[in-house]
Amino acid sequence: MASTELPPNIAVLAAPALFGHLFNYGLFGVLSVQVYIYYASFPADPKYLKALIYGLFAVECAQVAVATSDAYAVFGAGYGNFAALTGVHLLWMTPIFSSIVSSSVQCFYAWRIYHLAEKSVYLSVLIVLVALTQGSGCMASGITVHLLGSSDAGIQRTRASTTVWLAGSLACDVLIAGSMLFFLSRKKQGLASDAMLSRIIRLTVETGVLTATIACIDLVLFLAFPDANYHFAPALVLSKLYSNSFMVLFNNRTSMRNFRGGVHTSGGRIWFQTTGSGEAESRMRGQSDTRLATQDISLTKLPGAVQCEISTVVEQDYHSDMRKTSAMSSESLA
Repeated sequence: MASTELPPNIAVLAAPALFGHLFNYGLFGVLSVQVYIYYASFPADPKYLKALIYGLFAVECAQVAVATSDAYAVFGAGYGNFAALTGVHLLWMTPIFSSIVSSSVQCFYAWRIYHLAEKSVYLSVLIVLVALTQGSGCMASGITVHLLGSSDAGIQRTRASTTVWLAGSLACDVLIAGSMLFFLSRKKQGLASDAMLSRIIRLTVETGVLTATIACIDLVLFLAFPDANYHFAPALVLSKLYSNSFMVLFNNRTSMRNFRGGVHTSGGRIWFQTTGSGEAESRMRGQSDTRLATQDISLTKLPGAVQCEISTVVEQDYHSDMRKTSAMSSESLA
């Protein structure tokens, strides 16, 4: 029978979980749209990337199913029952799903940084170790809650592992954002391709700061208010923020198609299309069907034409973060 006597602090116990579920559903909707955009826009991407993206989406679907079961047990079948509100139910599985998503995304960034840093192993290994550490702490928190329940002993036992989880996520996100900012900035050469690099840098820093901020807020709320559920809201949405940030960087390629006349993707690669006029453009189209994949191309001066120079290979591997940066310049001739 449902209890009719509820504690005076019922709001600090129920409201964070309620808002956490609402935000979780909203971000899952955004993620679903992003995955569909990826499916429709990049069918030629390598199979390992598709497996990673669709695998993470499957994990997020499972997390939403578990969260829905928990929400029903607390706010549906257990409405007004204080024992249902404080029970663990399937909530212990959420940190496990979160650890899989966050660790996978962070390890993928470590792989990108490995190529950006000209295959320097030490920094990438450090990021992977921090990512696996925080993922292990996250998974340990969920398993501990499942074994010990929501008792005081269980909460105290999860304090250390949860701190490792959230502090490790914060440290790893800051390390990734800083490394990407440093190495991508070094690729700038004062040429037209810098606009694309600037966009990638901005997105990387913004997404890294977002996930690091939410992890920091979650950590502060968990340590400062151990008797309240304030930290539930950010904890429930943390994995969705990682997966959405991950998809933003992949789907950003669609907006790059307008860069310098257009960007086309095929097989996980980006092809830059430069714009020209007159006879120069006709020669370019005739030689490569508007897709340039040659090296050290230069067009001689032609009356009323545009001189285009490509100093490095224009066909680049996007998923290795443009190890060979394209440098294009255009100069109008009299």
